[in-house]
Amino acid sequence: MNTTYQLKLTSGMTKARLHDSFTAFPPLKEATALKGDRYYFSALISATVKHGGVGAHVGVEGTLAPYITTYIVEQVPVKLPHYRDKGDLDYLDHNPGLFPDLLTKRNHLYVMDYVHQVYFEVKIPADFTAGDYPITVVLTDDEGNEVGRESLTLSVLDAVLPALDIQCTLWFHYDCLADYYGVKVFSERHWEIIENYLSAYAESGYNTILTPIFTPALDTKVGGERPTVQLVGITLENGTYTFDFSLLERFLALTKKLGITHLEIAHFFTQWGAAHAPKVMATIDGAYKRLFGWETDATSEEYVTFLRTLIPALCRKLDACGYKGHYFFHISDEPKPTNLECYKAAKAGIADLLAGYPVRDALSHYEFYEQGVVEKPIVGTDHAAPFVEHEVPDLWVYYCCSQGKDVSHRFYAMPGYRTRVLGAQMYKANVTGFLEWGYNFYYSRLSQYLVNPFLINDCDYAFPAGDAYVVYPAPDGTPIPSLHGILFEQALLDLRALKLAEAKVGREKVLAAVLAAGDITFTKYPRNEEYLLNLRDTVNRLAAGN
Repeated sequence: MNTTYQLKLTSGMTKARLHDSFTAFPPLKEATALKGDRYYFSALISATVKHGGVGAHVGVEGTLAPYITTYIVEQVPVKLPHYRDKGDLDYLDHNPGLFPDLLTKRNHLYVMDYVHQVYFEVKIPADFTAGDYPITVVLTDDEGNEVGRESLTLSVLDAVLPALDIQCTLWFHYDCLADYYGVKVFSERHWEIIENYLSAYAESGYNTILTPIFTPALDTKVGGERPTVQLVGITLENGTYTFDFSLLERFLALTKKLGITHLEIAHFFTQWGAAHAPKVMATIDGAYKRLFGWETDATSEEYVTFLRTLIPALCRKLDACGYKGHYFFHISDEPKPTNLECYKAAKAGIADLLAGYPVRDALSHYEFYEQGVVEKPIVGTDHAAPFVEHEVPDLWVYYCCSQGKDVSHRFYAMPGYRTRVLGAQMYKANVTGFLEWGYNFYYSRLSQYLVNPFLINDCDYAFPAGDAYVVYPAPDGTPIPSLHGILFEQALLDLRALKLAEAKVGREKVLAAVLAAGDITFTKYPRNEEYLLNLRDTVNRLAAGN
């Protein structure tokens, strides 16, 4: 019996599961993009075999072929699609199962009578000639016989996509890389791996980086500690502090080289309350040991004196290394009403030194901003409404594990459009920054042990799959991209295009395009990919003066 293959081109928002129907996904025939853009699309493949897979080779033809990378979309096991009490109806599935996510760079796969997905990234050079370019995907079997051919026309318009003009940071976990690859922190091999991951980070459009002046006090069990990744050397001798910034200088030279424009200085106090000092290591009378930690009250005279000595010296160094006016500070992550007095007390000890610098913290309570406790809030998207309504200036937003109902997120189990719509939402709300806590977090909850991120993507039932990282760790010390991560990148690409169009035709016309299908908020938006495909086409044409 002869094998019959099926091939269909679909949008870059496609998330095809093995048991899906081939007809459930609308075909893609044409699209627009800008110079300097990244355009993504999918191919779906199936074959009439039930007893075992048959080979399929995926080729690409056309003028743009040299600029196209082909990925096979691997299905990965998901145990926690979302918290049981934090979901809504707009998920691919609410139950554990296989979901498409891991992107492996190759162009051969074996297929059956399931729906298999291939993903394509088109990197359009900024100096590319505008015009209409057919892209043809050709499918051949293992004997070299052509068994499928489908085309789309990508119209490259005559406008160059600008860099992202808001700050975007995904927390970069340096200790996870050292632990996963079994290398010593800040050894030469660790620096190589850090550069590999930071290079991919910057290429994705993320322009702000968590800078561990001392080990970040994040996702750490009370009384426990994470591996030391402290960039500032500290010596305490005869009651006097001196600082060695050589590791920090190396780090800043690397971020500068990669085009990372802003620094996010690690929190001065512990997470969820600002009650204690983070782990701070120092050489004390010749011995290297912990200087401060859980045993240190945030307002203790010793710790406040230390910070008051460090902060001015740190600012001078950051300025000298070329980041003057391009860094901000944190007090403590996610303070709650029960932590309010503690947070205020911790901040008071150093507030005068931080005057004139942005101090940002993630929070969910408008009254913290209203009372002046946090002057520059980073707000959970599901709590952003009062901040947007009051037109809070320099507003940042974030999402984490709890933002699984109504709002956009990058969970594996969410439809692709639900992740990508964030770009339109941020444009409408006029936000100036975005933060997410997991670029490469490969630990269990509270950083108690290393997990295998290819099998455990929820940190052992701690966070819904998709929350903790956007890249997988390859054996050679490089990151492997994910579908949920690239969908988030597409949100940022949309935002860049929206800003370019605004510069060409004004905000009123661009907002009209954003609102063409109805009002947009962080909790209210069109639940389909057609809206985003049409919006991006309209915005591209506005940006190019068409």
